[in-house]
Parts: sequence; C-alpha cells; structure tokens
Amino acid sequence: MLNYLYPSIFIMTFFVLFFGYRFLRSYITLQKYLYWFIFGIYITCLVDITLFPFPYQKYLIQIMIEDNLGYLNNFVPFKGIVEFIRNGSFTIALKQLGGNIVLFIPFGLALPILFPKIMKHKMILIGFSVSLVIELTQGIAGLYIGYNYRSCDIDDLLLNTLGTVLGVLIYCFSTNTYINSNLVKEKKRQVA
Repeated sequence: MLNYLYPSIFIMTFFVLFFGYRFLRSYITLQKYLYWFIFGIYITCLVDITLFPFPYQKYLIQIMIEDNLGYLNNFVPFKGIVEFIRNGSFTIALKQLGGNIVLFIPFGLALPILFPKIMKHKMILIGFSVSLVIELTQGIAGLYIGYNYRSCDIDDLLLNTLGTVLGVLIYCFSTNTYINSNLVKEKKRQVA
C-alpha cells in the first residue's frame, strides 16, 4: 500500500517553500507565514486521513476483490448513519458523525484567518467543494482500482460541510467576543 509519507513531504515542502519565499520577499508577515505553515500541516493531515493508505499491489487488490472487502458507496443522505444506529452500532455512528464534523472545523476556522476578504457563505461553499473533491477522488479511485478502498459517501460530504460551518461560526463568535471585550475597549481608551 502506498502510505502518506511521500504526499506529506510533497505538500509540506510546497507550503514551506512557497510561503517561505513570500515571507522572505516581504509579501507576507511572519505571523501570516506561521498561519500558512499550520494550515499546511492541517491539509497534510486531511489528505492523509481521507485518501491514504492507497492500495496499488495487484495481488492485494485481487484478494480484496475476491473477499468482497470493499466499502459501499452511499448516495442517500443519512442512510449510513441510520443503518449504524439501527444495527446497534451507536458508537460507530457517533465516531462517523463526530469524526467528519471535527475533521473540517479547522478548515472553517482557518479560511477567515487566511482569506479575511472572502464572504462567510463563500467559505462554506469552499469547504463543501473541498469535501466534494475528496469524496469524488475516493469514488474515482475505487473505480480505477476495481474496488472501493474508501467509500464515496454523501453523509461525509454533508457532515464535512457542517464542520466547515461550525468552524466559521466559532471564528465569528470568538472574534466578535474579543472585539466586544473590555480588553479591546481599554486599549482604545488608552490610545485616545
């Protein structure tokens, strides 16, 4: 199986070199460079969790096809979650729900920091689009290798988008709370 090591090295090298160059040329501040570096670590983890390990050995793929070990795709909203709960696998359903939501909360938090001029509803659309690309990649990879090593699941798409929404809301709430706090008001009084 192809593990996540090489893609991780590639992604982090891109973030370090590209944004390091922008920092050295004074296009971005050190703070913004660190934000991009942390976002690079997050993107690396996101790719690693959702796409890897990727099977490429023919004998392994053949065994998995013969033993019917692939996942089923789900195109009916909440069907998988309802089935987990119905079959008594409440903890698995909770992990599925929580995992997919928590996976995209940092994405929703990072977008307003990295792109402050983009409207909030467009950030949610970006989160939806990234999740859609991941799910389509999983589905197309399954078609390519002959079995679904990962499932293309509408539930994942909806829950990931919900995670993005929660991340954006957490960002908005925390910045509004900070701006309205006495600390900021006292600083304004001291400047005046």
